[in-house]
Amino acid sequence: MPSPREKEVLPQVAVCVDKSRKYGRKVLQGIADYAETAGRWSLIVDPMATGSYSADWLKDWKGDGILAYVESRATAKRLRESGIPAVEVFGHLLDLKLPQVGNDDVAIGRLAAEHLLACRFKHYAFSGYREELWSERRRAGFEAVVGGRGFLVQHHFSARAGTTLAQGQLHRERLMAWLRALPKPVAIMACSDQQGIRILDACRRLQLTVPEEVAVIGVDNDEETCRLSAPPLSSVKDDGRKVGFEAARLLDELMADPSRRQSLPPLLIPPRGIAVRRSTEVSAVDDPLIALAMRHVREHACNGLRVPDLLAKFNVSRSVLYRRFHDALNRSPHEEILRVQLERAKRLLDESDFTLERIAELSGFQHGEYLSVAFKRELGLTPSEFRRQQRQGT
Repeated sequence: MPSPREKEVLPQVAVCVDKSRKYGRKVLQGIADYAETAGRWSLIVDPMATGSYSADWLKDWKGDGILAYVESRATAKRLRESGIPAVEVFGHLLDLKLPQVGNDDVAIGRLAAEHLLACRFKHYAFSGYREELWSERRRAGFEAVVGGRGFLVQHHFSARAGTTLAQGQLHRERLMAWLRALPKPVAIMACSDQQGIRILDACRRLQLTVPEEVAVIGVDNDEETCRLSAPPLSSVKDDGRKVGFEAARLLDELMADPSRRQSLPPLLIPPRGIAVRRSTEVSAVDDPLIALAMRHVREHACNGLRVPDLLAKFNVSRSVLYRRFHDALNRSPHEEILRVQLERAKRLLDESDFTLERIAELSGFQHGEYLSVAFKRELGLTPSEFRRQQRQGT
C-alpha cells in the first residue's frame, strides 16, 4: 500500500490541436470531457499546432500518448516510428496508417444535399478546394444524394484553401464569373464555412439575391462567422466534440494495449444536423406571387406578421392566397409564418442564453406560453428540452 507521501503517476499526454478554429476548440472540449470523467492524465496542450512536428521533439519527448492534427504522411510516419501511442483527430487524410477519429465527410455532403433538396431547387452546384481529399469526399456525398433524386450537380468551382491577397482577388473574379453563369435559382454547397462566406460576398457584389436566386450552405457551423455574414450562413454542424471524446477514449485504450494500433480503421463521426440561417431559408417556387410572399414572410414573420397583413400587402383574396400557397408549398400561409417563427426560436435556443420570454418576443410570439405550446405541438418537445439536447450534442 503506497504511503501518503507517494504521488500517483499520471500518463503524460500531448494534445496538439489548433484552437483558432471552431472545430479545434470543439475537439479540445471533447478531450476535456473525457479527461474529466475517465482519463486521469497529465496534459500538455499546444493550442496552435499546425499539423507538423519536429523529429527532435518526437525523439526527445518521454510522454505516454499523443492526440494531434497531422497534415502529412511524412509526419504520420515519424509518429509511427516514435513508438508513442498516437491518435489523429482531423481525418483530412485517411491513409496515414495511424489510429484516427474524424468527421464523416461523405455523410456531411449527404446531409447538406438533403437540406437543399427540401428547399425544392432544380439546379445544384458545389464549391470546394482542389487537391483536398476531405473536400472531395463531401462533394461525393452531396452528388450521390442529389443524383439519387433525379438531379445532377453539373456545376463545380474549385478554389485553393489558402491564398495570398493577389490570389484572393483572382479567386473572387473567377468565383463571380462562375456565379454569373449559373442557371438560377441554384442551390450551392460550399465545402466549408469560409468558402460559403466567399460565395455570399460574391453574390452581394453581383447583386444576386440570397437565398431567392442563390442558396448557400457551408460546413463547420463556426457561429461567429456564420451569424455575422450577410446574410447569415446556414451550415452543417459537424461533431468535433464527439471526435475529441472518442479520440481520447481510443488513446486510453491504446496506451493500455499499444499492439492494437496497427489494425484500426478510421472512426468517422457523423454530423449533428443543420444550423439553418437566412442563406437557405427559402423554397424555390415557380409562382412569382408565392415567391414574393415567402420573402415577405421570412423578413417580417418574427415582427408580428399575420395572414391579413399578407392579403393587404399583395391585394389578393384569402381563398386565392391559400390555394396558391398550397399548390406551391403544400402548406398554408399561416403554417409558413409559424415555420419561420419556430426556426428563429430554434436558433435562439441553440445559439443564445436568452430567457424563454425574450425568445418568444424575438420570434413573433406574444408570450412564452404560446411559444411553448406551438413548439411542443410541432416538434414534440418543449423549448427547454430542445435547448438541452442541443447543448448536449444529442
